[in-house]
Amino acid sequence: MVRTGPRQMALSFDDAPVWDGVRLETAIAEAALRPVRLTLTENRSVLLTVRREKGTAFVRLHHMFLHAPMNVVRAIARGLKSRTSRAADSVVRRFMNENLHRVRRVKRELPALLTRGSHHDLLRVFESLNLRFFSDRLEVPITWGRGFGRARRGGLTFGSYDPVLGLIRIHPVLDRPEVPRYFLESVVYHEMLHHHMGGVPDRAGRTVYHTRAFRAAEARYPHHREALAWEKRNLRYLLRASQALDRKRRKDKRR
Repeated sequence: MVRTGPRQMALSFDDAPVWDGVRLETAIAEAALRPVRLTLTENRSVLLTVRREKGTAFVRLHHMFLHAPMNVVRAIARGLKSRTSRAADSVVRRFMNENLHRVRRVKRELPALLTRGSHHDLLRVFESLNLRFFSDRLEVPITWGRGFGRARRGGLTFGSYDPVLGLIRIHPVLDRPEVPRYFLESVVYHEMLHHHMGGVPDRAGRTVYHTRAFRAAEARYPHHREALAWEKRNLRYLLRASQALDRKRRKDKRR
């Protein structure tokens, strides 16, 4: 029996779904050769989870999977039979990345993009990396952020990737002459990889972004180790600079 969570709005897609809930549950169960109980959700953070109990797989899928082709359904089923199927993970991950537009409940518009800073031009950095590492094929907007970098283990979040907007934001603390080009490139490259590679569901169904494949790709940046060493040496300075930016922002806001 297919369950749908309470108070969940139905998404209005432009194209008709391939499945209804009952048929999708049956297709997954037949391909997996095991009982399946499917719940359809509109959870925007977790698109797929699996819980196994007494021989039955309890699967929660975002409504986007009603549009999944048969090869994706088979990949989900392979994941139920084998928790280590990288091929299945790759198929499902690609489908989720290509269908993130179906996750949106409320239309979100891109903010005004600011790429030219006082000392660094993000667009030039992006274009250079795109040509050197992605055959000039990545199409993703980039902008300087507003300076709300989150603390993480005594550090800063220098960049972020928004998978719904498809937007890269870079912390403005890096727009200063003391920050070498290779360090800024390493941050931008990291976020470009997030756009390019997406995430992989783990055994609990949570999406993991910093996988071994991701770390291997990240290490292919020629100045990767040099950038890590520079961050370690200059982290306290960047933290102080970030705090100064935050104080200035709050002061300007009160005016």
